[in-house]
Amino acid sequence: MTQFKIAGFDQVITEYFDIAHHETRKILLAIDEADQNQILTNLTSKLYDNIVTKVDDIDFGTIPESKGDITKIENYDKLKECVQIIHDLLVEYKQDLAPIQTIEDAIRNVESRRELFEKGFRHNIEFIMVTYCSVTLAIVSSVSFMIASCIEFIKSPKEETFDVIIDRAAVKRTNQNLLFNNLSKFNKACNKNQIDSSLEFLTKNNVKNFTGVDIGVIAGGMAIIGILFNIIPIMRELIFFFYYSRVRVSDYFDIQADLLQMNAYNVENNETVDKEKRDSISKKQYKIADIFRRIANKIAISNKESEVKATKDLQNENKKYKIDDVTDTMPDSASSVLF
Repeated sequence: MTQFKIAGFDQVITEYFDIAHHETRKILLAIDEADQNQILTNLTSKLYDNIVTKVDDIDFGTIPESKGDITKIENYDKLKECVQIIHDLLVEYKQDLAPIQTIEDAIRNVESRRELFEKGFRHNIEFIMVTYCSVTLAIVSSVSFMIASCIEFIKSPKEETFDVIIDRAAVKRTNQNLLFNNLSKFNKACNKNQIDSSLEFLTKNNVKNFTGVDIGVIAGGMAIIGILFNIIPIMRELIFFFYYSRVRVSDYFDIQADLLQMNAYNVENNETVDKEKRDSISKKQYKIADIFRRIANKIAISNKESEVKATKDLQNENKKYKIDDVTDTMPDSASSVLF
């Protein structure tokens, strides 16, 4: 058995490999640091390849054009305004702020890592670009999902106007949603500096793919382990979810625009406005409410179906690997235990 293991290698063995398979277990326990590093990179490459096969079929809208700077995505200011409105509504209705705080934290975490993500785009490091686009799309879609599932436009019983209210039961269910769950994981990894160290490693070593990554065997192996446990699982769930989503980015932004417009009309429609103008505003509110309900229904249904399909697909993909699955040649350092 090898005298030294890259920190976390045993955890990788337990998590990803079929340790009940005799040959796999013997080899993985015997190999030296260099071969551990090679196994780690091969495994990461295999998992990542399973992810990127679906990326081209996902509608990221114009997010890739922002090249790592989330403040440059379309409708960014409107996105932030919607987040503030939702936050204020949750406070008003005395509801748990955790869902919206998860989104707020994710936005801040992506913003504060602008330089890292921009370097990834400049150096054409696909892994970093896909990470950025996936998390940013998760932010956009989670805001719209909250609007679609938690906010309702209800006609006031006293006047021909609409009130914007919160569905309390829907708010409680939000934290269980796949999008929020993965944004929460992303935030925790950011807080522990795990996202930073992984992206910095990829940028510093200009890692275009994971095949043959052996820069600083120990440091490289530890960085790959960080990617395996802190980024790959998040990317997999988000990419599989978006792959099955039937909602376009434009729909996400449309429902955000509806919330902002209804909120603006409610501000306009006060007692100081003459009846003729209030009637005009009321007609516009009815129109927005109808459009809002159609989009909200589409987002809510698609979200549920996408989550079910993604979860099922991931369960099928989450097989335990044997040594032959991740390497075509037997590691040199394992020869003594095989012969």
